[in-house]
Amino acid sequence: MNNYAQKNIVKAKIELSGLSCSSCVRSIEQNLEKLPGVVKIYVNLLLSNATLEFDPTQITLDRITRAIRDAGYKVENVNSGNNNNSSSSLSASLPPQKIPNINITTMPPSTSTHSTLTMANARLEITGMTCASCVSSIQTAIESLDGVENAQVNLLTNEATVKYNQHKIGTRDLVEAITEVGFEAKIIPSTTKNNNLGNTIRERAEREQRRLKGRFLASLWFAIPTFIISMIFMTALPISNNVRMAFMKQLIPGLEVGTLILFLLATPVQFYLGGPFYVKAWKSLYYARVANMDTLVTIGTTIAYVGSIVNVAVPIAYKDDRPRQQFFETSVLLITFILLGRWMEAKVKGKTFETITKLMELQPDKTTLVKFIQNGQTDDSFTEHEIDSDLIQSKLFDHILLDFNLALLDDILKVNAGGRIPCDGEIYRGTTTLDESTITGESIPVSKGVGDIVISATVNQTSTIWIKATRVGTDTTISRIINLVQEAQSSKKAPIEEFADKISHIFVPVVIGIALLVFIVWVGCGGTGRIPSDWLDKDQNYVMFSLFFAISVMVIACPCAMGLASPTAIMVGTGIAAKLGILIKGGGEAIELTNKMDVIAFDKTGTLTFGKPKVIDANFFYPNDPLENARLLMRIIGLVESSSDHPLAKAVFQYTVDQNTIDRNLSTSSYLETVAPVLDLPSNNVTLTAVTEVPGKGLEARVKVNLAPRNFFPASYNPAISDSDSNHDTTSLYYNVFIGNERWLRDHNCMYPSPEIDQEAKNTLRNWKLSGSSIVLVGLRKSSEKKDGLILAQFAVADTPRPDAAKTVAVLKARGIDIWMITGDNPITAKAIAAQIGIENVLAEVSPEMKAEKVKWLQRRGASSDNDSIDKSNVKTKPKISRLQSWRLFKHSKSQQRRRRAVVAMIGDGINDSPALAQSDLPISIASATDVAIESSSIILTRSALSSLVTLITLSNSIIRRIRLNFLWAYLYNILAIPIAAGVFFPAFHFALRPEIAGLAMAASSISVVLSSLWLKNFKEP
Repeated sequence: MNNYAQKNIVKAKIELSGLSCSSCVRSIEQNLEKLPGVVKIYVNLLLSNATLEFDPTQITLDRITRAIRDAGYKVENVNSGNNNNSSSSLSASLPPQKIPNINITTMPPSTSTHSTLTMANARLEITGMTCASCVSSIQTAIESLDGVENAQVNLLTNEATVKYNQHKIGTRDLVEAITEVGFEAKIIPSTTKNNNLGNTIRERAEREQRRLKGRFLASLWFAIPTFIISMIFMTALPISNNVRMAFMKQLIPGLEVGTLILFLLATPVQFYLGGPFYVKAWKSLYYARVANMDTLVTIGTTIAYVGSIVNVAVPIAYKDDRPRQQFFETSVLLITFILLGRWMEAKVKGKTFETITKLMELQPDKTTLVKFIQNGQTDDSFTEHEIDSDLIQSKLFDHILLDFNLALLDDILKVNAGGRIPCDGEIYRGTTTLDESTITGESIPVSKGVGDIVISATVNQTSTIWIKATRVGTDTTISRIINLVQEAQSSKKAPIEEFADKISHIFVPVVIGIALLVFIVWVGCGGTGRIPSDWLDKDQNYVMFSLFFAISVMVIACPCAMGLASPTAIMVGTGIAAKLGILIKGGGEAIELTNKMDVIAFDKTGTLTFGKPKVIDANFFYPNDPLENARLLMRIIGLVESSSDHPLAKAVFQYTVDQNTIDRNLSTSSYLETVAPVLDLPSNNVTLTAVTEVPGKGLEARVKVNLAPRNFFPASYNPAISDSDSNHDTTSLYYNVFIGNERWLRDHNCMYPSPEIDQEAKNTLRNWKLSGSSIVLVGLRKSSEKKDGLILAQFAVADTPRPDAAKTVAVLKARGIDIWMITGDNPITAKAIAAQIGIENVLAEVSPEMKAEKVKWLQRRGASSDNDSIDKSNVKTKPKISRLQSWRLFKHSKSQQRRRRAVVAMIGDGINDSPALAQSDLPISIASATDVAIESSSIILTRSALSSLVTLITLSNSIIRRIRLNFLWAYLYNILAIPIAAGVFFPAFHFALRPEIAGLAMAASSISVVLSSLWLKNFKEP
């Protein structure tokens, strides 16, 4: 993938049908890997889909889908999109965007992304159109709406396709415009919508079940008379029976009536109902050079069918009235039992989708829209309308900052007691309690009031509320959870899966070789007279006797069970995890790494602690006129801190609000209202012109002060006032502001105003650190001056540890996991918090870049830390040792050097944790983390409790054990079944497994593996 520009890579998901075993998966993967421009490909047997990344400049989706069809598989649906548009984020944080008069350097704006997200396409189904005038009427009505770029109405298909600006108009407006001109319209859901996607998965599974059921029943119509004629009329009945005599009557020498009827019954089963086996077997061999389960079925049934024809044709050719044995019933019954097994397997596999489909069914189809009359938005002037949940609109799409003139009003929705929340939003009116267990796994209801956040699919328990929509469609929390669960099925395979793939790749050729060897051995025994005549059925020769064993070997061998062993367990396990508030993005690889985890490195703020710190103490150093300067300084601090989402910045910002020293319009948590003064909406004498956030250090900003006091700095500082006489307070001055930790202020040469203040302030800082508080310093410097800046304020910010942190750490230690804390905070504060939680290993004052290096050091350090924990300071002299002792120490040293690399998990929540998360083997984040942190993570904890880690580890252990058990059973089945089918035990027990029974046994092995995986549903949270 390094050979491709990341911006050109497109990700696509292709829904397939016709996959039956791991060899089918390998066939498609090998076929697509040969194509130029295909970067990555993963085929999921259980979900019957393929997830791939490709370069559209080198290959098209049409070429890719054609290659899949050439391999013998059907393409049901194709979804594609730019790989850069991630939908996996669960964070509600708003990334900085370009704002007038501000240059934010933490995340540069992307005009193209903005444009892409602004325009959208909608498809509408319209009823009532009869002529071209209807088309013209509808098209005119739609295109007259402000925000519609173009509209195409098709009379033949009764559909309209509309391209529109979703920040000016919504899909509901389109439907209403069509309704007003006398037609009925409804939105055709996109296949990328999760509600519709749930129906798609279920419908595809049900369609596949119906298809297999139909093929089985059709085959059964042929199998029943075939069984009756061959097994009863021509075998079980006495020779003198009239019915038997009628079927054994020869039409011509060598051709009996019964044989002709069996031939006529077997032929459509072999070539029509069994036709898909031939097609997929041939295409897999021709295009992918891979033999699969269809190859075995095709060879086995063809040998039975052709062998019967040969045995019938030879007596006819020689006009011999002594017919030879035919076994058309073997071909018919074998195909029938295989179709039965696949139908049963499809029904059982459908059970593994229940977790995803149930999640998708949580969102209500309908909701009540509250419309205010004359835009009054008063409690007295409104109407209520029931609408589809897909038609909910929000003014913030993907949280892009919009021109206020273009913004739509957020929908106000009414949710009655007992109803489900239709989308993410905040309470506009009323108070209630919500059951959020479907999302967070917490069973205790949560009280909510006006302004509180509500999550889609949660249950309103007590009273009617109105909510304001903020996240709709695929942007809601439940939609993103569903997306993550589905992505987990298409993630990188675990090592145990890759090992199984290697075996399945050679499995079918090996089985065919074994079947050929079995046939040769038995024929050799028959040719040398070692097969007694009483082993053979009447009219059966030793060649046919040997052929039955070979056919049984081919159809009893089952690569399907090996292919389903891991995906079914992962599907069920990730679904259970989602219900318990754990989202496993990394799929099988993340689950196996969790099972092997040696070290867990925690970030402190927001991970081990609540991440909602408060200012508990503050010192200000005003050299002149404290009362006059206090308001200005607090205004500057609050404005600069409002630009950051860091917990410490939020705490200091809230402190400035609580002190009532800045405008109240800065006191809201809404991002738009927070930056309102910056947008010059109200009058303000302080303007933020530029800000840069350096993760792990702090903020550097530039502010303009319109009414700057002359004595804001001490006289010795000698400010150079520009554009005005220094005797006036109307001067516009620019200040550089530095807010962050001590190192950040030192790097920018900021000092305390005087030596006396310096000594006193440092003593205060030490006491704050010993109490476990984090330190935030504020330094200012005149932009026009080259002198050092002055530290004018310092804050003590305290964050309490999560209540279950200490217990979780104790449980993890008891499991033998090494626990570390890696934080950018000062060592004294970090150790104070660590002591409360029970963590001995602390790495403090670590920058974001160095966090990644520390994680790398933990990985190199190895799984065992005994050697590293030796205190060498007490070793004063080198003791004398014998040669034997020296050799033992040498061997011990060599074994230590060979110890394996440690598997390290990193748990964080901020941008500053992203490098460490990326470096770790198992990156884990919490749902309140930033988008960047979540994007870097393989596992997301949606609960606020760290105890989810214990649940994660316990569940991962159960999943891995189940996968190993599934593989063990799949391998043991083949190891035991193949010798039985080959007749190894026939000389001792005189028991032979007929091919049709062998085919049924093959299906039973796959079903048993799926049922084993479903046993995971009994998992209980520790």
